[in-house]
Amino acid sequence: MLISEVKKYLQDDCLITGGHFRIFFDENNSRPSINTGTLKSFKYATSLFKTAKKEKIKASLGLLINDMGTPCSDNGCKIGDFSFDKDKFSIPLEYRQILNNENISEETLIIYWEKHVRNRGKKEIVKRIREGDPLIKKDSSGFYLYDPEGFGKVVLTRKRGEDKYGTPACPLIMAGLNLEQNKRFLSSINFYYIGNDNFDNIPNHFVIEKGIKVSKFLGANIEVNNIFF
Repeated sequence: MLISEVKKYLQDDCLITGGHFRIFFDENNSRPSINTGTLKSFKYATSLFKTAKKEKIKASLGLLINDMGTPCSDNGCKIGDFSFDKDKFSIPLEYRQILNNENISEETLIIYWEKHVRNRGKKEIVKRIREGDPLIKKDSSGFYLYDPEGFGKVVLTRKRGEDKYGTPACPLIMAGLNLEQNKRFLSSINFYYIGNDNFDNIPNHFVIEKGIKVSKFLGANIEVNNIFF
C-alpha cells in the first residue's frame, strides 16, 4: 500500500533512500543498529527503486549511515572519539540479502555518511555567518534560523568548547545531506522508520523535516519527500 501511494513522487533523476542506521562503536569494533523497522524501510526503498526501473524512470538507490558515534538531535551532534575506516566497512548482511533478493547489485547503492554531510552543512553556515547574513540569529546556546510560517526557531548549531560557531545540530546535518544530493538529483524519496524501538537511530524525526527548510535557505533546489512510518 505504501509503495503505491509514494509512486507519485517518482521522476527522472530521483534518489530513493531507506534503511538509515547508526553505527555503534566500542574499543575493539563497530556494529550497526538495525531492527525490523530499519530493514523494512530499506525494503521499501529497494521495492520503489525496482518499480522505477520497470517504468523506465531514471532513479538511483541510496543509504544514509550515521558514522558519528552519537544520535542526531536538535541539541548538537558531536562526533565520537574513535577510529573508523569507511573503506573497510560492509553494509549489514541483512541489507545485502535484500539487495540479492531484488537482483540489485551492491555497487548500485550510493552511501551517504553523516560525518561528511555534517561537515558540508557547517561549512555552508559558517560562510553565511562570516558574510553577515541577517537571517541567521545567535543566542547564548548557538546559531539558529527563525521560520515564522512553520517551525519557528530552527537550531543550526549548539555552543560547545572553543568553537565559536558551535556543533551542528540535526537540521543543519540534514541540510548538508540535501545539499550533497542536490549535486546529482532533482528529487529524493526517503523512507524513515520512527517506531519507539528505533530511538537510537532517529530520536526526533521533526528535525529531519526542519533540514528541508535549512537546505532551501542554503540554496538547494532538490525536491525532498520524506516518508515516515
